[in-house]
Amino acid sequence: MADQDKGNTKKEDVRFIAAMLFLTVLFSVRKGEVLDMILDTLRAVFVCIFYGVGTVFLIIGITKKAFKYNPTRIQIIKWAAALAAFFAVSQFVHEGFLMLTGQMPR
Repeated sequence: MADQDKGNTKKEDVRFIAAMLFLTVLFSVRKGEVLDMILDTLRAVFVCIFYGVGTVFLIIGITKKAFKYNPTRIQIIKWAAALAAFFAVSQFVHEGFLMLTGQMPR
């Protein structure tokens, strides 16, 4: 736990962040022509990461004083990566539902 307090990364932290980013990219892949697919995928990954980082800072800003904690840089990155993966998976499930029910906009 002392390594976490100093902000040093551990192998488990790097693996966790890499796995979450892999899931984010995996569930953000779009179809279409190659250039459009790449741009749409990058846009989706950017939005998921933006939502993840924004949500983490919003939650920290709201709760830091009340609960008197000081998260490390690694903890913030891990939380943001996990939330980005969560947003990517939930967007994928939502689009799948819209496709199955015939509500997907063109």
